[in-house]
Amino acid sequence: MRKLALLSAALLCLAAGPAFALSGKPYITATDVDFPALLPPPPTEDSPAGKRDLQFILDVQKNMTPERMANIQRDLNQSVYTVAGPVLGPKFTKENFPMAGEFFDKVRQDAGVGVGPIKRKYMKKRPFQYSMDVHTPENIAKAAGGPTYPSGHSTNGAEVAILLGMMIPEKREALYERGWEYGINRITSGAAYPSDWEGGHITASLAINQMMKNPEFRADFEAVKTEVRKGLGLN
Repeated sequence: MRKLALLSAALLCLAAGPAFALSGKPYITATDVDFPALLPPPPTEDSPAGKRDLQFILDVQKNMTPERMANIQRDLNQSVYTVAGPVLGPKFTKENFPMAGEFFDKVRQDAGVGVGPIKRKYMKKRPFQYSMDVHTPENIAKAAGGPTYPSGHSTNGAEVAILLGMMIPEKREALYERGWEYGINRITSGAAYPSDWEGGHITASLAINQMMKNPEFRADFEAVKTEVRKGLGLN
């Protein structure tokens, strides 16, 4: 009986075919796009634009509610399930869509070549580091000690919105709205400026535009698109 069970399991694996594995190569490298030349510099804190940046945060924090704070804390997680879950529903989980999680983690990691070096170039302090009038939860302040421009969270939210919007055009508008909200929650938390949010969107657009030229990225994109659409019951 044990041998029969093992044989049946082996046959099922063969019938299912080999599991799809994402490309092991980077989707983009630091030499593919001149991010330092294409991203505008962030406004200085004492410039008119910098003062507007800070005032925006102070204004939105005046209307802080427990619900908004809960959303801010939820959105600390940078997984695609957190970003897109409010649009795609409670079934959009790692268990049901494992390939999507791996793919978007890789996109975020590889697109970091357009985030990390720019942060180090400008070394701009975060809002709560610059002004004591900005209130930021302790756990967020501890985790966000590095430079602020461009916003990594906003970059990630835009990447998810853009790519899933291409995979699921039926939900494109809602995905964009959610991706933008994800970055705005970072601003409201006091960990990023509006200009960091804008820089993140530019970074995401530049990175994805370059990634789409990579055949290995496109193959992975199509595989994830198939998983997502099939799992959501879309033709």
